[in-house]
Amino acid sequence: MATTPLNKQFVVYFDEPTMRRVKAFASKRGMSMNQLIREGVEQRMTDDKPYVTGFNDAVKKAMIVVEENNATKMRFPSGKSFAELINEDLERLLKDEITGEE
Repeated sequence: MATTPLNKQFVVYFDEPTMRRVKAFASKRGMSMNQLIREGVEQRMTDDKPYVTGFNDAVKKAMIVVEENNATKMRFPSGKSFAELINEDLERLLKDEITGEE
């Protein structure tokens, strides 16, 4: 039987205006404040280049939208779908997470 690692509790104090903003931000995105704070801490600890990571995340999300769109499922004589052709171009936009260059 596999065991689940124990979670450790940590308390964060915010002033009232910040608390309202955090609560509204989390609520608007359908997530708990705990989840928002955990993701924020994790991001700050792992991302040396938040712009590059955010840019890459947006490109990857666009690629998913293209892939899932029914209009892009048509195939060309090459055998590739319209989605594959568009995503190949989008993939070229991805930046190296270390250098920030394409």
